[in-house]
Amino acid sequence: MRFTKRRRFYKAAIIALIAPGFFLGCGNKPGILKNLLDSPEHHAMTGFKLMEKRYLEDARREFELALADNPKYSLAHRGLGLLYGIRGDLGAAFRSMNRARDCAVTKEESALAHVGFMRLYTIQNEKGWLRKVEENFCEASILIKEFSEAYYEMGIAYKQAKRLPESEEAFKRVLEINKGLVAEANEELKSLKKLQQE
Repeated sequence: MRFTKRRRFYKAAIIALIAPGFFLGCGNKPGILKNLLDSPEHHAMTGFKLMEKRYLEDARREFELALADNPKYSLAHRGLGLLYGIRGDLGAAFRSMNRARDCAVTKEESALAHVGFMRLYTIQNEKGWLRKVEENFCEASILIKEFSEAYYEMGIAYKQAKRLPESEEAFKRVLEINKGLVAEANEELKSLKKLQQE
């Protein structure tokens, strides 16, 4: 008998706790989840994931939604810059990357903009491109020491320049830092071994 009363009490308490949240979720006001999903940060993160999967138009839409919410959001400008670079529109790519650098609020955002420039100069592949990549690597490394993203892009640049030992060293540094891009660096190291055997 006592057990049944206690059970009813717990059921009533749970319903009393859950019911207001259920009814509030059904109202006209946007919920917390919608606010999180409709934030510039979430749109930019989604844009980068879509860009990795080569859904470029969907990625562009996400970066533009992020900028509609916050026109000075550095990471969204960076995403657009990389996207334009992949598409070969280097004028628009460098303009967006300049905005990413100018709008950066944190050291990480500034460092990521420099890493973005590294990739764009590698794509551009014009006279003096490797020197510009190395300069941006230095700028990113001053802002954040042991920055995986900077070492990874340096590895890609050295690989393109056929400087394979330096490329290998940069990818190994990504593995030592062990704070991101580890799987990608491992794949690049395997690719380098194949190139060295040819």
